[in-house]
Amino acid sequence: MKLCRFELKSSPGEIRSGLVYSGKIYETDGEQSIAVHEADQVRPLSPVGRPPSIRIFRMSEGQLPKTDDDGVPLYFHTNPSGLYGPSQIVPKPATVAHLDFETYLIAIVGSDGLQIPVENGDSYILGFTLAIQLVSRDLLREEAEQASGIGRSFDIGGVIGPVISTPDDLDEVVTEEIPARKYGLSVVTRLNGVEHGRGEIADLPVSFAELVAAASDVGPVRSGDLLAIGPIASGDGSTFLESGDDVQVSVEHLGTLSLKVG
Repeated sequence: MKLCRFELKSSPGEIRSGLVYSGKIYETDGEQSIAVHEADQVRPLSPVGRPPSIRIFRMSEGQLPKTDDDGVPLYFHTNPSGLYGPSQIVPKPATVAHLDFETYLIAIVGSDGLQIPVENGDSYILGFTLAIQLVSRDLLREEAEQASGIGRSFDIGGVIGPVISTPDDLDEVVTEEIPARKYGLSVVTRLNGVEHGRGEIADLPVSFAELVAAASDVGPVRSGDLLAIGPIASGDGSTFLESGDDVQVSVEHLGTLSLKVG
């Protein structure tokens, strides 16, 4: 299934939820369909309202930092209030000299848990979606120099969506099942319509079940938490974004997500 949140263009501000199927949006009341809408009648919203938390598992040169003692993947938290919906405009801060972007694949946690073993991790995943995160490279360099950890450089904001694809929707692209699922999906990013990067989800160094286990290792995960891994196909970090630039990431089976810099 592909789950979505949206508002009707004729009734702005009224948040609705439903399913996307064959190009139409089936509005639901949580149990059954109550209306059917054409795609041009709706404005897509972030498929997750305001998540309880966002954990980012950020790779460097294709590798994920891990603890020295037990090899658990490391992550940092970013700002849930900075999320925008698909195709929305994210303003460029006047104080940021070097604005760039990173693209992420996200797993949405479907139920609460603590110290979840890897072999059970997949059962805690509600579904998957995409994110484009704006990043201040100048602030990121300062944070590295001060060894303060990543913080303000990722606080600018980003977009998430376009939908939540549930795990059963990806059954045909599963490449591994044991001890956890891995998926064979291609990724393409574009900047102003020109291809910017390309990659494969199968090349990620860990499974999403391992991310669930790592996130719940010393504290609980909650329903609605986001676990993001990347960057995926984002380029080499040398991009300088300006107002009006359009960033896009496409992953087969998950859709296309766009962000415009304001």
